[in-house]
Amino acid sequence: MLEICQKTQLLLSRQYQNQTLAHAIVIQGRSTLANRALADWLIELLICQKPVTKLSKIDEQALVLQACGHCKTCLLNKADNFPDHLNLQSENKTIGVDDIRRGNSFLEKTAHIGQVKTVLIPASDTMTVAASNALLKTLEEPNPNNYIILLTQELDSLLPTIVSRCAVLTIKSEVGQALLNSLQLSMDSKNLYFDNGLNDNAFINSSQLAELTSEDTFHAYQTFTQCYLGYLNNTVEEKQLLDQLNDSEHAIRWLENLTCNLIRKFYLSDIVQQTNFSKQFGIEVSVLKQLYQAIINSNKLIKSYAQVNRQLICQQLLVTINNIIRSST
Repeated sequence: MLEICQKTQLLLSRQYQNQTLAHAIVIQGRSTLANRALADWLIELLICQKPVTKLSKIDEQALVLQACGHCKTCLLNKADNFPDHLNLQSENKTIGVDDIRRGNSFLEKTAHIGQVKTVLIPASDTMTVAASNALLKTLEEPNPNNYIILLTQELDSLLPTIVSRCAVLTIKSEVGQALLNSLQLSMDSKNLYFDNGLNDNAFINSSQLAELTSEDTFHAYQTFTQCYLGYLNNTVEEKQLLDQLNDSEHAIRWLENLTCNLIRKFYLSDIVQQTNFSKQFGIEVSVLKQLYQAIINSNKLIKSYAQVNRQLICQQLLVTINNIIRSST
């Protein structure tokens, strides 16, 4: 089991032993690998006929449960032939109402082996509104022998009514010192991102885990930063920024973070630095505040609906940004 899952694994083991395990669970975390690893461990435990215990690595006085790996159900599960588990995935980009109805129908039927039936929804944040409402009916009247596990990177991507009927487990990654140091480069670095001083006052938190743990994502972040600063300085065309917004799932979050850091840098600077701020970054802080609010509104809009045209929202956001900048000149 991944190290970042061990605290949650211990909690779930205790709940299993005390028979207090929720029948609907949302596993939320930035790492899809960790989310899936924890879900697979729990499902294997639930369907195992003879679970075993081992000492916890984080608490030597505690025991962690796990599947035996040798009973009939474990062997069938390893061979992907266990009939009482459903991995609910869709052939489309979103999980539709028909997909959820298939899951509901699966849970309504009697288990073939033992009593427990499990459903895993690995891409729960892609459920349409209709699909979410169909799932609600099952969540409101759970069968004591059925378990539904939903995985998501963003809890806000799920309808509040779904979240309220589930136990929510958040996996918080431990960020290594080496990764933190990679974002604490000196101000004389040759990298444009750090040359512009956006990192000296930045806050590092779990929302930046994608950049901290993936070199490709971090490089994409740097490229986006250069593009955004160039756009503010009128050295990058609008189309380039729009392409960046459309190409990365993190782009609007990056836009929000960078704009916030610029505002923060202004207010943490001395009088002389504040005077030169607009020359350095090509924009007044009052305009940045308006941009920040527009970005926040767009981000909320994306998170408020399970089915949304993200590309259209990005286009509308860029139009709003242009109007704000033009009205200030």
